[in-house]
Amino acid sequence: MSWLRELPVQLRWTVLLGIAGLTAAVPFSAPDGTGMQWDELVLGSVATSCGVLMLRRLVSMDRTAARPWWPPTIGAFAFAVAQFLAGSFPGPEFDGFGADDVILLAGATSPLITCALLARRVIRTRWSALAVDGAVVVASILVVTEVLRTPLVSPANAPEDLRSLVLTYGAYAALMLGGAGVMCTVSTAAMRRAATTLLVGVSLQACAAGAEAMAIVAPSWTWTAVSDGAVAAALLAASLATYRAPLRAVGHTARDAAPQVSPVGLALVAAAVLGVPTALVIGVLQGEPVSTGAELGIAVVLVLMAVRLVLRIREDSRVTEDLVRSEEDFRELVESSSDGIAIIDEKFHLLFTSPAARDLLGIDGRTDREVSLLELLLPEDREVVRAGGDAARHFRVPVEGAAPRELEVSTSERPGGARRVLYLRDVTTRRLRERELERMAYTDHLTGVPNRIQLFAELGAASEQPRALLVLDLDGFKAVNDLSGHEAGDQLLVEVTRRLRTVVRDDDLIARLGGDEFAVLLNGSLADGEDVAARIVDVMAHPFRADGQTFAVGASVGVAVLTPRSGQAAFRAADAALREAKRAGKGCVRVAQDDDPLSSGEITLEAAQVEGTTSIRLDVACAPDGRIDLVHATPVYEHPVRGTSRGLELWTAAERYGQTAALHRWLLREACAQVATLDDESLDLAVSLPPGAFPAEGLACEVASALQDAGLPASRLVLSFTEETLVTSSAALVPELEAVRRTGVRLCLDGYGMGHSIWALLARVPLDMLRVELATLATRDDTGRALTVLASIARTSAAVGLVSVAGGIATDEQRDGAVAAGIDLLHGRALPHNLGIEDLAVQLAAGRATVSR
Repeated sequence: MSWLRELPVQLRWTVLLGIAGLTAAVPFSAPDGTGMQWDELVLGSVATSCGVLMLRRLVSMDRTAARPWWPPTIGAFAFAVAQFLAGSFPGPEFDGFGADDVILLAGATSPLITCALLARRVIRTRWSALAVDGAVVVASILVVTEVLRTPLVSPANAPEDLRSLVLTYGAYAALMLGGAGVMCTVSTAAMRRAATTLLVGVSLQACAAGAEAMAIVAPSWTWTAVSDGAVAAALLAASLATYRAPLRAVGHTARDAAPQVSPVGLALVAAAVLGVPTALVIGVLQGEPVSTGAELGIAVVLVLMAVRLVLRIREDSRVTEDLVRSEEDFRELVESSSDGIAIIDEKFHLLFTSPAARDLLGIDGRTDREVSLLELLLPEDREVVRAGGDAARHFRVPVEGAAPRELEVSTSERPGGARRVLYLRDVTTRRLRERELERMAYTDHLTGVPNRIQLFAELGAASEQPRALLVLDLDGFKAVNDLSGHEAGDQLLVEVTRRLRTVVRDDDLIARLGGDEFAVLLNGSLADGEDVAARIVDVMAHPFRADGQTFAVGASVGVAVLTPRSGQAAFRAADAALREAKRAGKGCVRVAQDDDPLSSGEITLEAAQVEGTTSIRLDVACAPDGRIDLVHATPVYEHPVRGTSRGLELWTAAERYGQTAALHRWLLREACAQVATLDDESLDLAVSLPPGAFPAEGLACEVASALQDAGLPASRLVLSFTEETLVTSSAALVPELEAVRRTGVRLCLDGYGMGHSIWALLARVPLDMLRVELATLATRDDTGRALTVLASIARTSAAVGLVSVAGGIATDEQRDGAVAAGIDLLHGRALPHNLGIEDLAVQLAAGRATVSR
């Protein structure tokens, strides 16, 4: 009864009440059609209920999907009207073949229209063949009933005035079985279940028509019960077919419209055709002579089958011609394509190659089966082909007297097949350009050394040996540009790069940060870094000649040591040491001092938590009406000797000792766990990624685990990050962020307004929110200009569907101005901040954010 569970509750009640109603009504209904027909009133109620349910289903469908199912829906209501008329007005007006029977037949034949509409959706539908097939089935059914002397075609015992009605019921049964059986045997994959169910319903209608005819020939409650039960079941089957139909119309591609055979329809058609010889054999065994009508029917069936055979031969010929034409068109297309197409077997032997593929693979003059694809490739690229897969891959083909040809290959393979189709494209020029563009993106165009991006990528790379970072700035370089122009300054920078190469090893990295700032990443200890820095100062102290002039330009150097995953922290430390060198009189070296709040002899987060306390403080973000919609979690570390450290200072210390990931993991889990304990399920939580380079691998799994352990829905978490994090982190960050967002977590860009446009950022990573720091939009005292820029950002973010958050709201004036600018959320010192979880619960209980003055 799995089909019953597919029905809506109302239709299930219809089944139960229909069975109960028919059980009670049939014994009180006159089998000869006189008197009150209570069973017909029950069937009218069942038809009405089914029609209403089908109508509700059609309303939820789109127009194209619903179109085939309107006829049975209208037919159900027409059937209900006919039943109510026949049951409510017994007597001469509706006795015999009357108006109620006309309405009944109109409604009962409506499924044939649906069958035709479903057949029309199958690709290559041949209506002439369908018509002949349907006629064969109808004629076969009539021949079987004639040979077996059934009352459906020989109603001798029926009242004379009702014999035409008996014949009509018999013809109806044959017509419905033949038409529906032929048209619904083949349907599309999407409509197969619905078409099969409809075919079952039509078969039940045919059975009901036969039972109704028998009830006229030999009045009996048994035939009435069979007829009424079959009609009710047919109505339910039509309703179930409607609910099994897809809500949206499928496409019109060859795959969507590919034919699918229904076993029920196939069995029905086969039974009808095979029934003719079976009936003849039974008649001969019983000694019954074959009537003239049966002989005529058999002749009609044979003629129709001959016509069908002719149509089949013509159709096969047409299909063959189409296949030949398609093959010729395909071959011409393949041979004229500039991209190569090849087919290989499971042993990588080439079974077919287009002319372009032959040129690309360099196999002119050899037959396909003599060549293995692997033999044509460079040895190191053969595993690319062995690995397979549908993703585009690259391999190289050696070319005599030239560089290898680089090919991009994508493959496709039919399930269960041993052959693979390769699509080859020459990407040698494109790959050269890509490598050149990549080199330019990571190289300073003037000096030819790596640029800032390359430096930070190297800083974030893991290294087992000690490393030191030197950041240097030229002393007096501005005077060169001012006195002799930028061309002389450029020549001097090139000479600076040359001198730097003389004091570092080949495996050390020299980078130009911009202007007259350089950096050196060397493999060695802090002492090695101090030694190289001193030599740099010495070599830069020698006079420079540029543009025919001599200049005295020195250098100041800051030195810091690198620990695992401490690149950003080391750069900031070396930069701070460089500023100390500048203040000390220039032309000198300064080493970064270690005064991190986490420095205690141990470098793990767990060890730091033993000596101090790590906690979370929460800053609220409010809607313009004061409602608290979001809280931002910040880690705070309290040490009994070194004091309190939070925010950027704490992240810098964590990065220096390689604890960035551990601190972020703790912050994410602790913040989710604390917010999940609050009663307000509408409150969202924002957690920021660490500033600077961030090891993004596994971020999506970590977020999912934290949410699951805390029992916090993904839609309540906002992951925040800055443009600096996007630029300096590994390439895995963007895919990880996309994976996080697919789970329902929202993404927020922090510190917007200081870098790229929102369009460039949206093209790189999907965003849901952006946060603007008000103080960065104008000078310190120009609040009016800052609010003007803020309004523009609010309009832009609203136009692309982003939630805008304004930070740094310190006064009531700024808060009112941000609200007027159209900002969605506000936070800062003018709103509750630096809260514990208990303080936040008090704020939420108040319903609005309140600030103690």
